[in-house]
Formats: sequence, C-alpha cells, structure tokens
Amino acid sequence: MAKKKKEIPIMGITVSKEEDFSAWYTELINKAELADIRYNIKGFIVYREWSTISIKKMYAKYEELMEKKGHMPLIMPSLIPESNFLLEADHVKGFSPQVFWVTEAGTSGPLTERLALRPTSETALYKMYSLWIRSYKDLPFKRYLSCQVWRYEGKMTRPFFRAREFHWIESHNVFSTMEEAIDQVHEDMEMTYQMLQDEFGMPIIFFERPQWDKFAGAISTYAADVLMGSGKVLQQPSTHLLGQNFSKPFNV
Repeated sequence: MAKKKKEIPIMGITVSKEEDFSAWYTELINKAELADIRYNIKGFIVYREWSTISIKKMYAKYEELMEKKGHMPLIMPSLIPESNFLLEADHVKGFSPQVFWVTEAGTSGPLTERLALRPTSETALYKMYSLWIRSYKDLPFKRYLSCQVWRYEGKMTRPFFRAREFHWIESHNVFSTMEEAIDQVHEDMEMTYQMLQDEFGMPIIFFERPQWDKFAGAISTYAADVLMGSGKVLQQPSTHLLGQNFSKPFNV
C-alpha cells in the first residue's frame, strides 16, 4: 500500500490583497503571529510578542515627543464614578451606549454607585484638575496618559483597527485663553504629522469633523485620516478643542 503523502503547511500568504483585502489581512496577522482573536470575550484582542514590541517602541517615541513639548505623564484609575460621568451632558449622550459598567464588587453585592470602565479620561482628569489647578499661575497645565480604554463597539472588531479594549495616548491641557488652546490644537496636528508621517511612514491628512461627527463634549474636532490599500479611509489620532465644556462643570 502506498504511503499517504504528508501534507506540508503553506507558509506564505495564499489570499490576494487586491481580490479580498479582509481575508488577506486576517491571514497576514495570523501567520505573522501579530494578534490572536480567540480570547473568549468577543472584541478583546490578544496582541502577540512582535506586535507588542512594536507598540512599545511607538509609545516610547510618542511619549518622548510629548515630554519635549511640555506634557507631563500621569497614571489614572481605570474606573470613573457615574457622578463624574453625568456632569457633561453631551459627553454622557455620546458615550453612554458604549460604556462598560461595574455594578458589583466581590461578595458585598451591588455598589452604591455605578463605576464606568473609562471610555476616555475627561471626566476622571477634570475632577482632579479642579483640585490641582488653583490659580492662573498653574497654567498652562499639560498632562498625558498612556493607557487603555474600553468601549462596547457594536460594529465588527478587528485587530489594530477596532476592538472593545484599545491602547492609546491621550493628552489633556488647560490654558488661560482660547488662543492658547487653539495653538495647542495646531501643535497636536504638527506632532501627529511628525510621528505618523515622518517616523512611521504613514501619509495622513487632517480634516475638521462635521458637528455630528465631533468628539462628544467638544467645540470642534480635527482628525487625521489615512487612505488604505482597500480604498477605505481609516481615522488616526484626533485633537479636540473643548473650550470650557469640561472645566466649568468640574469647577476647574
């Protein structure tokens, strides 16, 4: 009887990028061992060794630039009391459908107040800013976080594109005048060009978002976009002019 030939696994990419970008991308991240979507909570991605090393190096470059521009690092709690969250109406309306809520702890039963896994950090930071910023002499006040945020994304999740837990750097700054705040928005865009375009080789262009697509609680939002090989546009970092929409309700 003839021996059955041993099947040799195909090591390369078998799907054409031009014919099926989605399948090509999935096969690429699997065979390159960049990420694993088999974790048993939907939308939560495991980032493998080589992608984690790359992410750490990208973080380091961005953090170095942030600190050169006068931003100081913070580490903040991941939980935000609902009472903080409710202080800015547009923010609540925009983010409530995506919030993960912690309602119980241990064996003690329901908490007296719901706690949000931060979808973004404004309502955590501005609570503390009201304690730290006591006069105009404390301004400008520029701080940043390298952290994770959680959003219950209803759309299909995909590694490095969209997930329910994602990693980012967010900076929150307070100034004496609107002019200084606008200057910071411009500097944010310049820094993004410097990092994404000059350091990472990713050509981008900034657009001001229409009012229906701006950050919840902002006066205006400016976001970088990159054109992908599939012909679709992917949003990159954004910067928001918040005015006094958070400083007033938090009594900063």
